[in-house]
Amino acid sequence: MSDVAFAVDLGGTNVRGAIVTRDGEIQHYRTARTAVRGGVYAIIDQIVGLAEDAFDEHGERPETGVGVVAPGPLEPKAGIVRFAPNLPGWENVPLKRLLEERLNIPVVLGNDGNCAALGESMFGAGRNVDNLIYLALGTGLGAGIIHQGQLIEGIAGLGGEVGHISVDGNGPRCTCGAVGCMEAYIGGWAIARHGELAAHSERSAMIREIAGEGRITAEVVADAALEGDRAAIDIFARGGRALAVGIGGLVNVFNPELIVIGGGLARAGDLIMEPFRSSLPNYCMLPAYQHVAIVPSALETNTGLYGAAANVFYQQPNEQTGM
Repeated sequence: MSDVAFAVDLGGTNVRGAIVTRDGEIQHYRTARTAVRGGVYAIIDQIVGLAEDAFDEHGERPETGVGVVAPGPLEPKAGIVRFAPNLPGWENVPLKRLLEERLNIPVVLGNDGNCAALGESMFGAGRNVDNLIYLALGTGLGAGIIHQGQLIEGIAGLGGEVGHISVDGNGPRCTCGAVGCMEAYIGGWAIARHGELAAHSERSAMIREIAGEGRITAEVVADAALEGDRAAIDIFARGGRALAVGIGGLVNVFNPELIVIGGGLARAGDLIMEPFRSSLPNYCMLPAYQHVAIVPSALETNTGLYGAAANVFYQQPNEQTGM
């Protein structure tokens, strides 16, 4: 059938799978705790098991294919997971080939940010919008760019790594090795790191108090900010302004209609969004700014599944609808 795809989300602590229709209905949802200690082939077995179970219940195999979304870095066009931060031992895994050998149907691999942009475009806040930027504020800063209806992927499928645009040549070192990346200000790991520095330098007793004997996380820093802690508020404000610097440049380059904000850290709300919104006009041309709306994701916890399915439909458009 050309109207459904099987979607797999490898982005969390669980492997999640479901059949998704072209009109956005999720069917035959399946999930299993990711067998991270079992290595690559244990997780391959899980994906195949979830898929075959869903196919049996659905009554037939989705000939359109299987879409898999995973955190990067990936080479989607080659179907290779170069490194998966949440999957120990996953280095240079030819995931597309391994799954196609087991399932005997086409498999499409996609970066979580790029696929989320496609998902929002087909099923979510950006439905029928040809120009949008999707931002996932989470542990890192994922993103995807759709311009004139086309996903910006680059020569090897590595395009759209917005989080690693440098916004400060004298800024903090990012986990990617570069200096002053947006992610080094607004990624969840960066919020936590700046919170630790504030707590250990005596600038924030409240962050230390809320963390107690536990780790200082982005959530701890957010709780402190919501309680009025000045240092915590400043951490999020600095992150929001850094986001505005980088995204302002992209607004000038791509002139999008929408900026869609998703990811777990987006729940920090105005702590990030107020400084982002108020600063953005300072970093892009006024005419471009006047044409862009900033909206929340409409897909929430199912962003990965919708994105994986959207990637399949994007690669194999319906002859009648073009989608």
